Amino acid sequence: MSPAVAGRQLLDADEARVARASRELTKIAASMVSRPMDRDLHEQMRFFLASQSEPALASWDVLLSRTPQELKERISTVLTAQVPRGAL
Repeated sequence: MSPAVAGRQLLDADEARVARASRELTKIAASMVSRPMDRDLHEQMRFFLASQSEPALASWDVLLSRTPQELKERISTVLTAQVPRGAL
């Protein structure tokens, strides 16, 4: 299994949704800097806002509601799972 696939499986649904939305928005925003009047980019942004924005924002709210202890536990889980088996 590739590291990218393994990493995706480490995230819960809310974490994965926020990560995907963040990557997509960053890609669109970066493209808008060099091509601000590109109709395809505007369409991509409209599609994102219509179909993915609300679920991503709901997941973001879930992540923001986590306590510092819950966040530390999630970080520990993800980092521990990514340590190569041979290194243990």
